[in-house]
Amino acid sequence: MIDQQLVTVTIDGTPVRVPKGTWLVEAAKQIKREIPVYCYHRKMGPAGLCRICLVEIEGMPKLQIACNTAVTDGMVVHTQSDKAADGRRAVLELYLVNHPLDCPICDKGGECDLQDYAMAYGQGYSRSVDPKVSKPKAVDLGPTIVLDEERCVVCQRCVRFDDMIVGERELVLKDRGVRNIIATANGEPYRHNFTGNVTELCPVGALTSKTYRFKSRPWDLRRTTTTCTQCPVGCQMHVDVRVGVVQRTMSLEDDDAISDGWLCDRGRYNVGFYDDPARVTQPMYKRDGGWVQIGWDDALDIWAAAIREACAVNPASVGVVGGGRLTNEEAFLLQHLFRAKGVANLDWRAGSQRQASPGRNGGTLVDLESCDAIVLIGESPAERAPVMDLRVRKAALQKGAKVIRIASAERPYPAPIPSTDVATVAEAIKKLPKDPKRIAIVWDGCDADFATSLLEKLPAGAQVLTYITGEQANARGAEAMGMLPFSEPGYGKAESGLDAAQMFAAARDGKLAVLSIFGANPAMYRADFARASFTAVSDLFMTETAQLADLVLPAKGPFEKTGTTTNMAGDVLPVNAAHSLETPADALSDLEMVVALAEKLGVELPVAEEVDAAVLRHLAKAPEDFTLGDARFGTSVILSPSKDPERRRKAHVEGIAFNVVVQTRVFGGGGTSAHDARIAELCPLPEAAFSPEDAAELGVNTGDYIDLVLDSVSDVVQAHHDNVGHDLLVEVRNGMPRGTIALIGGLPDSPASNLAGARVSVTNIRRAPEDAAEAIGAPA
Repeated sequence: MIDQQLVTVTIDGTPVRVPKGTWLVEAAKQIKREIPVYCYHRKMGPAGLCRICLVEIEGMPKLQIACNTAVTDGMVVHTQSDKAADGRRAVLELYLVNHPLDCPICDKGGECDLQDYAMAYGQGYSRSVDPKVSKPKAVDLGPTIVLDEERCVVCQRCVRFDDMIVGERELVLKDRGVRNIIATANGEPYRHNFTGNVTELCPVGALTSKTYRFKSRPWDLRRTTTTCTQCPVGCQMHVDVRVGVVQRTMSLEDDDAISDGWLCDRGRYNVGFYDDPARVTQPMYKRDGGWVQIGWDDALDIWAAAIREACAVNPASVGVVGGGRLTNEEAFLLQHLFRAKGVANLDWRAGSQRQASPGRNGGTLVDLESCDAIVLIGESPAERAPVMDLRVRKAALQKGAKVIRIASAERPYPAPIPSTDVATVAEAIKKLPKDPKRIAIVWDGCDADFATSLLEKLPAGAQVLTYITGEQANARGAEAMGMLPFSEPGYGKAESGLDAAQMFAAARDGKLAVLSIFGANPAMYRADFARASFTAVSDLFMTETAQLADLVLPAKGPFEKTGTTTNMAGDVLPVNAAHSLETPADALSDLEMVVALAEKLGVELPVAEEVDAAVLRHLAKAPEDFTLGDARFGTSVILSPSKDPERRRKAHVEGIAFNVVVQTRVFGGGGTSAHDARIAELCPLPEAAFSPEDAAELGVNTGDYIDLVLDSVSDVVQAHHDNVGHDLLVEVRNGMPRGTIALIGGLPDSPASNLAGARVSVTNIRRAPEDAAEAIGAPA
């Protein structure tokens, strides 16, 4: 829409008032009239390539394409006239000349636009007497996509998506005429965090998903609409189940406020863990150093007895960690139960993030697109909140926003996206556009000093919007529900207890009798984690934390339970159990566990209606007095590397070992991604990234192998690691600060997660095989 001046257009005899400049294909939707399209997509605008959207406009001698024709006042349009139908029939005949007749084995069968349009407008027979031109079938395009070249109608939706939405520009159109094919620009596998969207954009069966090929027909699927809980964006999605197994997830095209109609590859593909054989399916109790299966009654008795006995002596010896992966209702009841027993040691922060609620300046996800500048502090949303990162890219690519990253050790944005890397807050202020009207600050919730100092120095006249990306999907909801040691539901002040790091310290000192952990894996992410005298863990798998526990309880996954979650922008979103999904018989939701435990402990919980009302009431209480880096959230016990570039350079010149920066990857994190064999190729390998200058000095290249040894580190980390890394793949990364080494956190076979703040030395350099560099250069 170009402006908001309303005009009247008559479509198939029905007057429609729409803003002037509206594309005719969109205006027709106002009266539920669908005009066929292939190349057009409302998120990418008109392309005018496919010509299937022909319509008749009175006063014009020829048929016009509806996707690239703007309405004018008084326009009279016929979308169903004989002349329009003849035009579409001619276009379809050309599409079908070489299209293969393999609908019975095509994954798009039953939801294919070409099938539908052929039935509606096609002539039912071919006049061609020549054999069809054949092209390669089942071409491996990358880790997620299979391409059938002869089915492609060259609409170029996939190419335009990679160019206009993602900015990666990996997909291109090669050759000409009948030899046109979709390929990658450099001949390398097609991979970034959003590749799966092209399978939905493809109007035919040319681009298909490796994880869904030959699995089901759409009419055999049971569909449920729910919220993705892989990250704090909260994208709305369809979950399709057949014979009790999740077959695929798909985006909601009209989810404009949250996902903008897209899904990242983790939300789309990381669904195979539900039926993984390694899943915990029954309560497990550690006896004489070994695991034994027990029933739920026994598990609850053991758990409740430990809590009851500890609370009778000293409630301060009991702690609870969890909430960021739970629903709002589960987090609310969890804190209610333990506070009723006098326990004040509650926290959702199992990793390095300290804060999730942005406070009075919090913005919506859509607001990002109207910002003049977007400043990224700490880890960018590219890996923590990928679909939010698409908003950042959209603002830069389509709206001209200036993207500034402070002290980033991450890979640069792809070339089309104008972004600037700076080392300090002062440099970031200098790079802001002149007289900005709206500035967005996107913070990872870890280093409070950067956040507070930036806020203090921003131009006075600019509107500031704040965002906090998170390590856990419902971190903001957990805070609002009272899963903090200093606040009750609704951010009311509470009797102060221990935070997660203090609980682990107390456990290490023998002062914590019982620790209950819900849906968290701190042992992977924190060097300071220590189990209590009795530790209970609810999870889907035997994680690093579960293996250290005394009692492990089988939990349900997000597609197996119902409730609500709160995304990073404060939107309260539904979580719905998928229809007909088979769940392990003895797995319980965390809410069911809390209710059963409360009964054993004699604690009366509010009924469902009261919980629903309380959740909405407390979530509505925005923390108006919070700011980014608010002191009430405290500082992380996990050491962070020096962000002072002068200190880094000095350390490097003097030969002191590298400072470690631990980074997130979409398919890192262990847990569900480590238990989904279908996406193993997407999971990153343990890597170590250096600046080009440091790499030259060390004599290493991308694809080489190195080992690391500790040079200087806290006592806590030292106690957990003697040798910190074997067989790490080297990546030489442009823009990396000198004196810094970036490691990927959350990998089950790498100890990098809890090395933030350590200093390491490089040893045992081995040269790469000739093809190793190819595996490192692309995002994982």
